[in-house]
Amino acid sequence: MEVQLSNEDIMRLKLISKFFKGFADYSRLLIFESLMDGEKTVTEIIEYTGFSQSKISNHLKCLRESDLVQARQEGKFIYYSIADEKIKTILVLSKELIKDASEEKYNCMKY
Repeated sequence: MEVQLSNEDIMRLKLISKFFKGFADYSRLLIFESLMDGEKTVTEIIEYTGFSQSKISNHLKCLRESDLVQARQEGKFIYYSIADEKIKTILVLSKELIKDASEEKYNCMKY
């Protein structure tokens, strides 16, 4: 028996897929990691990650547009932070899920 998804269900799944793309890049995950203990400036994120300013700025733009990261300006500085505590929970849970997994399981090149 085939189940037909409604247009609303399809759109919701596409939105969830787009949401998880924010987490599907090593550089963005490292930015998240840098923000886990609180807000940071671009300079502090660069120091943490070792990435170039342009790379950090591009990823922060993507994360802001996806509402995963927020920005707050104070004087000439912009402070970035994770937009919602639930995002931190997703990151912590993902670490717990893979903690005991073998590298082979996550080395699949078909993704």
